[in-house]
Amino acid sequence: MYLNNYQSFIFGAVILGLLSFIACEKTGEANKVVGFGVKTDFKQSESVWFGADTLSGLQITVKEINDSRCPNDPEVQCVWGGEASVKLLATDSKDSLDLMLKIDPAKNSTTDTVPFTIGSKQYKALLFSVNPYPSTKIKMVKSATLTVLR
Repeated sequence: MYLNNYQSFIFGAVILGLLSFIACEKTGEANKVVGFGVKTDFKQSESVWFGADTLSGLQITVKEINDSRCPNDPEVQCVWGGEASVKLLATDSKDSLDLMLKIDPAKNSTTDTVPFTIGSKQYKALLFSVNPYPSTKIKMVKSATLTVLR
């Protein structure tokens, strides 16, 4: 089966349009930018830029989410309450820094705050939650809700 010139043109335009859409979609997702102080949900290995743009902002990447909190299930008895921890990588245009935030139910901590400095700028990272809360019945992908203040 051969295509005439008009059919070839239409077919090529459709393929080019689809490829352009896919390329734009991936680029937009890779450079998500939010303002300082905006609560943002992260899954492991996700990155978000805090600030006005990617040139002057601060990139936060969730390197790891660990959750050893005792499940809410009635048949489970824990000796230790456990904790939820999130390892972050903070990166600006020149430097990077590893951070660790924790939520410890035994200490009734609901948020954790870590002040840090990159270059000459001071920031605070706040971890609000790690969800979902552990359960022995359902295994779900963990996410962390956090923000960065300047």
